[in-house]
Amino acid sequence: MKSILTAFALTAGMVSAVLTSQAQNGPKVAGKVVRTGEQPVEFATITLLKAGDSSLVKGAIADINGKYEFEQIKQGKYLIAAAAVGMNKAYSKSFVVGTTTVTVPSLAMEAASKSLKAVDVTARKPFIEQKADKMVVNVESSITAAGGNAMEVLEKSPTINVDKDGNISMKGKSGVVIMIDGKPTNMTSQDVAELLKSMPASNLEQIELIANPSAKYDAAGNAGIINLKLKKNKNYGTNGNLNLGLVRGINNRANGALNLNHRNEKVNIFGSYNYNYRRQEQDLGLYRTMTNEGRYQVFDQLTGTDHKSDYHGGKLGVDYFISKNHTLGVMADVSRRDRNMFSDAVTKIGNGNLIDSILHTNTGESGRWQRGAYNLNYRGILDSTGKELNIDLDYARITQQLNASIFAINRDGADKGVLGSDTSRNAQPSSIDIKSAKVDYVHPLKGGAKLEAGAKISFVTTDNDARFDSLRTGNWIKDERRSNHFIYKENINAAYININKQFKKVYVQVGLRGEQTHINGNSAFTKDQQAQVVRNDSSYFNLFPSAAVSYQLNKSNTLGLTYSRRIQRPDYEELNPFEFYLDRYTRIAGNPGLKPQYSNNFEITHTFKEFLTTSLAYTHTKDMMTKILEAAVDPVSGDTSAIRYRYQNVAKSDVFNLNISAPVPITKWWTSFTTVSLSYNMYETVVDKNNVKLSSVGFFGRTQQTFTLTKDLSAEAVFFYVSPQVADEGLFRMKAMYGLDLGAQQKVLKGKGSVKLGVTDVFRTNYFRGSFENVGRTTSVFNRWDSRQVRLSFNYRFGNNNVKAARNRQTGLEAEQNRVKGGN
Repeated sequence: MKSILTAFALTAGMVSAVLTSQAQNGPKVAGKVVRTGEQPVEFATITLLKAGDSSLVKGAIADINGKYEFEQIKQGKYLIAAAAVGMNKAYSKSFVVGTTTVTVPSLAMEAASKSLKAVDVTARKPFIEQKADKMVVNVESSITAAGGNAMEVLEKSPTINVDKDGNISMKGKSGVVIMIDGKPTNMTSQDVAELLKSMPASNLEQIELIANPSAKYDAAGNAGIINLKLKKNKNYGTNGNLNLGLVRGINNRANGALNLNHRNEKVNIFGSYNYNYRRQEQDLGLYRTMTNEGRYQVFDQLTGTDHKSDYHGGKLGVDYFISKNHTLGVMADVSRRDRNMFSDAVTKIGNGNLIDSILHTNTGESGRWQRGAYNLNYRGILDSTGKELNIDLDYARITQQLNASIFAINRDGADKGVLGSDTSRNAQPSSIDIKSAKVDYVHPLKGGAKLEAGAKISFVTTDNDARFDSLRTGNWIKDERRSNHFIYKENINAAYININKQFKKVYVQVGLRGEQTHINGNSAFTKDQQAQVVRNDSSYFNLFPSAAVSYQLNKSNTLGLTYSRRIQRPDYEELNPFEFYLDRYTRIAGNPGLKPQYSNNFEITHTFKEFLTTSLAYTHTKDMMTKILEAAVDPVSGDTSAIRYRYQNVAKSDVFNLNISAPVPITKWWTSFTTVSLSYNMYETVVDKNNVKLSSVGFFGRTQQTFTLTKDLSAEAVFFYVSPQVADEGLFRMKAMYGLDLGAQQKVLKGKGSVKLGVTDVFRTNYFRGSFENVGRTTSVFNRWDSRQVRLSFNYRFGNNNVKAARNRQTGLEAEQNRVKGGN
């Protein structure tokens, strides 16, 4: 509590300093820019020039009312210049500044003569753009995303790979932080996967890929940041966007999204609603061989799963403009997902030649996951030099109720005589509360340098009470050895400082972040009729330096070097030792002894004419976390032939990655973007007290061909290939994966609407195959899902297409919610 009061006292002091800093003395120059009809020109670029030689004195941005102001101006003769997109540049008459404030007459700007239709035709953005510090994917330029979701668009992005379980990696590294409009989603990889699969691709405008973030960002995440930018609006009035999508694979799917924004001089109100219905069938094959108590055994399992989910998500926010430099905002983001799953597993058990028994396992699951996140924020522009203060107060609560029933029957090798049966059920109610407060401050320095500093405090409490019951002689009996009550508490205090400066040809940025972590975890269960408690109490402090240097050799060549140290903490539920049973011989469990992993990341980049980008990266990771297959003992029967799939700390990991990407305009109507990546991975760990060393060379390539057939009709083809390699998740030696997507887009309703038709994985070749071997135990995995789909979508924009965007808020829930399970 003391640390919270200290943080708020600091915040109050900074806000007070902000308000008092506005009362500066000295002559000012103020005015307003307008268009025809005396409507203001919002956010025009205003420059104060010397009247004698038109040399630059100061620059500023007009506010939402078209007003601008320059402070502490020396006496002399000046004039004002104004510029804005779509407007002709305008100049004021010269005026003299003395000892009092000068009010410049309203400066009228006229619309540029270029027709809107002409701009529409020529302003189409490329699918991929390479920036100095990141790569940008323009989602609206992708046709094969028609009717799809955000995850499927992300899969098509350069340097990004999504595995069979929905885990996202960038440049061969896992531990990516997913952000939406600068706000991390704050959920686990599984929950992020479900969120992105539920989000229509039509909601996305851009995807930003940031390989090495600065100290300003939370140190969490091993592979960098992926920022999903939602569609925005641009001016006064009301604006909306409606999207409807239908998908036909093995089963039907549907999604819809409505976005609305209204803005006037003092208030901006924005909101959205998303709906997604998904049904997906999946086939999972596990083929295991092992020697158990001198017997060679083979387990040949095939599981068919039918998933159904209904997702509803809504966001509502208000920005109130206290003055031109001070804004107060509030935002609520709520979502709910109801899901049902049924699986039918058949496991044939024998010695490879003769089947001794066949295990049938039917599992039914139902659950509801709900999330509410609330944000109160303040933004203050302190003066005309660019000083800025941002404050965020956040609270989020995630609840889940998951119920499952399992019926297993064991028959003889002929699948006739019953050898035994078992019926069980489990309930997993859980809740997670996240509270955080953060302050960010920007201070310009002399010579064009900039100082950024900030602090953050967060508290997390998670409560999971898993009960496991078995049916015995017609009565449900609590299974104390499988039931478990897990409570986890975490507090992180962080502060950072970051400095950057642009010299003539060199850009330099250095930063340092410090994070202090306190955790307390208790897992209560019963073992051998005795109450047991597994505790995980620890505290640690870490420093996370970062640096970036960019050097422009000449007009055509730019070199860059970046470094960052990062941490990835376990997901809250991954510390929970509760075991979830897929069947009698296969289960998934948490690991209360799981430790954070630390990585040192280096990258060299070369850009040629802002066209060809080449990067060479190296990452060394200590205590890397990944899911490993290990031997398990059934707590009831004592059977040692089961396997358990849970996260462990790999001793170390080294990843080298070479990435090359380039857009190639082949003709006026045909453009191409291709990215290729070559990686070398080395892993070393201990499984079942045995050393495991793995290494591999991997290749990844994706090419997108876009064809402009007419002014309103275009087509697209995307092909990707992943070579055999050791997968980062699970350390499986995977076989090759590849796929082809095709699509077409037709603009309708005078350009305000569009119809897109796409086919994904045309030849149904995108599926996973891999194996893992350790001390006589070999597990082969086959995973195929509903990857071939026909998608049809309709998008329509209505209202004023120039409504000013709602502000992008990076709230304080950043790294915490990224580690929240979502009932998967």
